[in-house]
Amino acid sequence: MRNESGITLIEMLTAVSIIVIMGGSSYAVFSTAIKAYNRTQSKLIQGQKTRVALDKLVTDLSQIQTDTSDELLTIFSQDIPTSLGDRDIVSFVTLVRTDPDTFAAQLDGPNALLEPPLSDVRRIIYYIGPKIPHEELNNGIVPSPITDSLPQNNNATLQEENLTLYRVVTTALDPELVVSSIMDAGTFPTVDENGTAIVFTPEPLIEGIVNFDLKYMDAESEAMYESWDQTDVIPIGVQVLVSVIDEDKQQSTSNESSAQNLGLVGQGILTQSTMVYIPAGAVATQ
Repeated sequence: MRNESGITLIEMLTAVSIIVIMGGSSYAVFSTAIKAYNRTQSKLIQGQKTRVALDKLVTDLSQIQTDTSDELLTIFSQDIPTSLGDRDIVSFVTLVRTDPDTFAAQLDGPNALLEPPLSDVRRIIYYIGPKIPHEELNNGIVPSPITDSLPQNNNATLQEENLTLYRVVTTALDPELVVSSIMDAGTFPTVDENGTAIVFTPEPLIEGIVNFDLKYMDAESEAMYESWDQTDVIPIGVQVLVSVIDEDKQQSTSNESSAQNLGLVGQGILTQSTMVYIPAGAVATQ
């Protein structure tokens, strides 16, 4: 009689159980590593977006055009603290790159363009508003600034994700016309009181904004002010703080309190800040 050896049912079940356990452990480790990688990537991406937005604001402030004797060249600022974070507004006149470039056209001669180029002088306004589709922005519809706390519900994270930092560039230099148009929302005016065509270009910079806080440094006292209401002098510097929710959107329940305390950075919130000094050459003397 031939002696045959084989695997019993118990041995097979044991082997399968070991394989399942090892596979489950490997999957758990792999899944944890993937989630950690995605969280890191989302923070890096949102951090880069925040830096790009800050760079634009720094560039605009560095080329600011002011004249204490000209109402069109004044700085408009508004400090808007809310229970969920700061929603500041700032507007000023600066130099922006136009297409076609004004200075390049002048170097190329008077016949370089069939039509005279637009001026490089523009009024800029930065503010926080609700997120709207790009199609509506292209059609001239603009969101109104967030000037108060958002309605309370059980998901504060979704509230913050719907907020966007906007940069609006316009050929209208009158701060009252520009700011009132945005505060009233709806659509921008197409012509001014003299019948001159007005161009508004809204640009969404960062989504998921939590804080947009500006402070202004006085030249004489070097004190920091939440807003700038003086018309006879300009600040020597502007401190900018921006806090955003990273794209991973993993927040703790303490985000509301961390938004109120700017020194605290809650889980899932990225904060960047910078100090911009106003160049002395930007101030026109009387």
